[in-house]
Amino acid sequence: MRKIFITIAFLLPFVASVQAQQSILEKEPANNASELNANAVATAQLGEAGIVNMLGMLQPTGQADNTKIFDAISGFSFYVTQPGKELWRAMAVKAYGKALAKSADKENQAFIISQLQVTGKDDAILILKKYLGDERLCDPAARALVKIGSPAAKGTLLLALRGSRGACRLSLVEALGDIRNADAVKSISELIGKDKKLDKVALYAVANIADPISINLMANAAQKAGFTYDETNATSAYLLYIKNLAKTNVVIAARLAKTLSSKAGLANQEQTHTAALKLLADMQGAKSTPLLIDAARNNNPQYREAALKFAAPYLNPTNTALWLRELSIANDGEKAAIIKMLGDNKAASALPAILAQLNSKDSGVVVAAITATGKIGQDRYLSNLLQVLKTGDAAEITAVQNALLIMKGTTVVTKVANVLPTLPADVQVALIDVLAARGAHDKIGVIIPLLNSSDTKVRVAAYASLKQLAGEDNLNQLFVLLSSSTQANETSDISAAIIAAIGQMKDKSVESPVVLEQMSKAAADKKQVYFNILASIGDKRSLAAISKAFDQGDASAKHAAIAALSAWSDLSAAPELFTIAKEANDPGVKNRAIIGYVATISKSGYPADEKVIYLRNAMQLAQTVPQKKLVLEKLADNKTFPALLYLSKYLDDPELKDDVSNYVSNIGLSDKNFYGSEVKQWLEKTLQIKKGGDSDYEKVAIRKFIAEMPADAGLVPLFNNKDLAGWKGLVGNPIERSKMDAQTLAKEQQKADDIMRKGWYVKDSVLNFSGEGENICTTKQYRNFEMYVDWKIEKEGDAGIYLRGSPQVQIWDTSRVSVGAQVGSGGLYNNQAHQSKPLKLADNAINDWNNFHIIMKGENVTVYLNGVLVVDNVVMDNYWDRKQPIFPKEQIELQAHGTHVYYRDIYIRELPE
Repeated sequence: MRKIFITIAFLLPFVASVQAQQSILEKEPANNASELNANAVATAQLGEAGIVNMLGMLQPTGQADNTKIFDAISGFSFYVTQPGKELWRAMAVKAYGKALAKSADKENQAFIISQLQVTGKDDAILILKKYLGDERLCDPAARALVKIGSPAAKGTLLLALRGSRGACRLSLVEALGDIRNADAVKSISELIGKDKKLDKVALYAVANIADPISINLMANAAQKAGFTYDETNATSAYLLYIKNLAKTNVVIAARLAKTLSSKAGLANQEQTHTAALKLLADMQGAKSTPLLIDAARNNNPQYREAALKFAAPYLNPTNTALWLRELSIANDGEKAAIIKMLGDNKAASALPAILAQLNSKDSGVVVAAITATGKIGQDRYLSNLLQVLKTGDAAEITAVQNALLIMKGTTVVTKVANVLPTLPADVQVALIDVLAARGAHDKIGVIIPLLNSSDTKVRVAAYASLKQLAGEDNLNQLFVLLSSSTQANETSDISAAIIAAIGQMKDKSVESPVVLEQMSKAAADKKQVYFNILASIGDKRSLAAISKAFDQGDASAKHAAIAALSAWSDLSAAPELFTIAKEANDPGVKNRAIIGYVATISKSGYPADEKVIYLRNAMQLAQTVPQKKLVLEKLADNKTFPALLYLSKYLDDPELKDDVSNYVSNIGLSDKNFYGSEVKQWLEKTLQIKKGGDSDYEKVAIRKFIAEMPADAGLVPLFNNKDLAGWKGLVGNPIERSKMDAQTLAKEQQKADDIMRKGWYVKDSVLNFSGEGENICTTKQYRNFEMYVDWKIEKEGDAGIYLRGSPQVQIWDTSRVSVGAQVGSGGLYNNQAHQSKPLKLADNAINDWNNFHIIMKGENVTVYLNGVLVVDNVVMDNYWDRKQPIFPKEQIELQAHGTHVYYRDIYIRELPE
């Protein structure tokens, strides 16, 4: 007995440690800094042995998910490097060293070494030293020593280099460069010339160390490479060497950079030439100005541009004067470039000289001077720029226009408006655009007279500017213009201006009455011009007016009404377009309405499942092949299972199958959960249809997808579109049925089936309930599953879907406020202990189809209604016995509740336990 007690006492600390480890891992990953710190403290309290044990729980790579352990240890490593945690840091290093020695998995060992990189100091060197000869672990061990960075770490890396080979040698050379171990230069230099891959790493390392002793080595390597960028990267390494050398000896570094620049220039290696110039500019700062000025005279435009770019950070009044002296003697191309650089950097002291260049005979110089004047002087020199416009060419006019567009200051609009009427037509066009872009509403009076300009370009610009200038106070004037307009483009611009002005009205309730009043006064042939304005308002009065205009109008009015409905500001016009398409006898009217309806649904913000429902409705109206193709094309943009299911119905249509085969394969391959025998058949059918082009590649992808389909049944139909096979009548509830013997159950089932067949029937591939009878149930029972089903109800409708024999995912008419239906369908209606109401109202109108996507895992249910999440992983109560959880396995039922209900496309996929 005493022995047992001692054993238990011995095991208790171990058990407690395991429990503590499990508690830590359950809290990973941490959601915030507070949780991270708490987990780190708990890990520290495990002690060295506990941390070793936790790391010992790591499973070989690919056999399990080690993420939680990685997260816990990584958080702990970070935490112990904070001030005041030195004892814990030292403990971590010891624990990691022991765990590393015990581990046999290379990837797990690499992870532990990465933690030594975070926590290690000289106390980790002996641990890491053991792995500097391991092909897989040499690199992380070397990087950890670089992070430690001490003289001892440097010596350890250098010692390991002497006997290294292969990938380890590369890692060690790179590490010695990163740690800048000057003692390693000789050893690394001796390795160069044996292997190009090794040369690349060795030259990089020498460049990082940047010892003056390596000057000839690095210069010769770059020269041997021809100052190009070869596989050894010798030129890049030399540039890096010079840059690093400048940190300790700028005089020598500058001399090397000048020599390199000269040699690279003679070799026509402009990239290296430019890089060397950049090094010199960075080393010498403002003192590099004479050198950069000389470079700006170079014949190579890219080199000149680089020199000016490098000059920018060091501009001051003194060296700006040097650039201005160069400006006075430079050729026109150089002048333009210098002016641009000075302007881009807002060199205020250069402005007088730049203004003088506005009178240059070279247009490129003038354009540069205009731009620079705008950037430096802003509106203070606006008059100078406006003066240029009187004689400027097209490029100069555009430059002034661009300067005015970005120019700050309150005088711009006023001065532009004052001079605009007096200037040539091309300039007027540019300045009209400036006033429009700056939204100069109070200057619209300057623009109105130009609507009658004899110059077409001015007139077009003036009309186009109205929508950016007009305000509510201009509406009467705009309506007068609209009533007299005869040109389509001008009418369109005026309408756009009216729409913009109406959008500024504070009282939204008067928007449509204002427009409708004007439309009532307009001549019969002018009423149509108001349709798009009403469409932009989009309220009920506007919709009623357009609908009336369609009903009473001639062919032209009908086409205009459809165009307006298709451009409606929201989706409220979609039902009207559908009605027109459904009722129209004129093929042209029907076609326009279908196109408008499809476009409205496609561009809407509806979820994909919702779009599929409405586009299926459009397909019922489509008569011509182009109409059908349009609907199916837009429907295929929605990669959902209901879309895939519907499209598959057209794989046998000779006029549509080529397009549909592409749609089916695209959607089918878009989601790994879209599988099953029917999906396989659809995809196999696409293989038979696809021909030519890239079809061979597509077929390979399809065959691969089919071959990799999971072995289980996948998505299977619960309803075969023909009869009630697979369904039965309702017998009692699950508890009552469980108490019946087989004979009694069979007898009751026969009665229930007879009742079921009186109320449930199939018509046009739709499962109907007449309103009389009991629930219809699946003959099979289900545990975890996802289910797709479309449903539709009539006025006062009430139905639902029982999951595992229990009520219910609710379906009802949302107008039934007296019973709380205003919350919408999809909720778990009979829940009491858990959420019963849907998160959102997502029902379609009565007599429109809806779609459920229901997912049940364990006791939890998720429901999407028309693509909207309405139930989010909510526990479903057991209605029949609220003291127990929901039945683990039972039938699915469609509820019969006294009203006509319709169901279609019912599919289910059983999910794993």
